[in-house]
Amino acid sequence: MVIAVLAAGCATPAANQPMVNEQIDVWFMQHMVPHLLQDTSIAYLTRGRLADPELARLAGSIHRNGQRHVAELQGWLAERGLAPHGHSHQRGDTLRRSDLERLSRLHGAALDLAFVKVMTARHRAGGKLAATEARDGRVPDIRQFARQLLAEQQAQLGKLQTWQRA
Repeated sequence: MVIAVLAAGCATPAANQPMVNEQIDVWFMQHMVPHLLQDTSIAYLTRGRLADPELARLAGSIHRNGQRHVAELQGWLAERGLAPHGHSHQRGDTLRRSDLERLSRLHGAALDLAFVKVMTARHRAGGKLAATEARDGRVPDIRQFARQLLAEQQAQLGKLQTWQRA
């Protein structure tokens, strides 16, 4: 009974259930929206305060691209009569209030390092989500979107890792 109640909390209403072959695609879209909203929140919070100009540019790019991606995903969901999921179940995709509070108090090199660590973890988690869709999704447009998002996040992850090594 407990499992049924928990499963119902993450299910879409029966009238809006996607076709069986689109369930992975819908799951991806519904869970990627909150993930990207959290990314854009971090980027917005830090972009004007990062000490390293390259990281500030990267934060600006993450913010702009994230907003564009969220709008696109929300449009696809709306076309299907669906809404984004309220939260993510991915372990690496949780952003506690204390994380934002901590980032908001940091400055200079400490903020730069914290931003790199947080975004590295988030891009790895988002990459797993996008890779699953790219591999197993059934809707070609959404699969292609996931491939592009994955490539974008991998490029950003490379920049973050290069900065951290330096």
